[in-house]
Amino acid sequence: MMCPSIYSSSMALPATICCVLCLTISVIYVTLGCFSAVCKNKGMLFTPAKQQLLVTYFTSGLRSTYKKGEIIIRPHESPEYIYYIESGYVKAYSITKYGDENLHVIRHDGDIFPIIWTFTEERRDVAYEAMDNVVIWRQPKSTYIEFLDTRPEAAAAVLGLAMKSYRIFAEHVNTLEYRTVRERAVSFLLACCRRFGEPQADGSIKIVAPLRQQDIASSINASRETTSRELSVLSKKGFIKISDRYVSVLQKTALEKML
Repeated sequence: MMCPSIYSSSMALPATICCVLCLTISVIYVTLGCFSAVCKNKGMLFTPAKQQLLVTYFTSGLRSTYKKGEIIIRPHESPEYIYYIESGYVKAYSITKYGDENLHVIRHDGDIFPIIWTFTEERRDVAYEAMDNVVIWRQPKSTYIEFLDTRPEAAAAVLGLAMKSYRIFAEHVNTLEYRTVRERAVSFLLACCRRFGEPQADGSIKIVAPLRQQDIASSINASRETTSRELSVLSKKGFIKISDRYVSVLQKTALEKML
């Protein structure tokens, strides 16, 4: 599959984003092949029962806990296991030639990783790190593939996760298309509201993923200093509130009007 040429009006998107989009599509096609016959007879693809098949399978494996900052998978590592997150947040990132983190995606409870490597075995310069206290279950890759072969209904849930990943990266591409850092920051925060937002009694939305300003900066292709300045502007306008490692969106509609 050829990697698409995706450009904004002012900048070319990072090659890693294009490649991840293509690989995610590939995973979808591979997973579809696992259960296409089942889908013709079973009706709905995604049901709680099918999701529960994955949960039951993974929780019969090995349970591990990680503290904030601990590495789960190192760059260029060929992991022996597939991981299921019971609780907590895990970030996937690469290191640039300047030594900075380049955030790819944040995984949370209910997610499985690494999805792409499971089917392609393509080694990537990506690390998976715990963002807070994380509880993870793991199963060997070989038995995981056998499980999907023998229980094709569970592949529907895997497809759902692959499609979710595709949507996340598509949103990331959309964020990077905005010309200004402020617009990209706003787009990123709104995307986080959709994924990690918890409505509060005062009408605000708290993004419960523990984000550092560096995480936001690397995700929107900006320096930490510029990102900090733009977040400060949004805070002074009363649109957001930053407390410790958490961001609360106070005026979601106002942010949406900025895009």
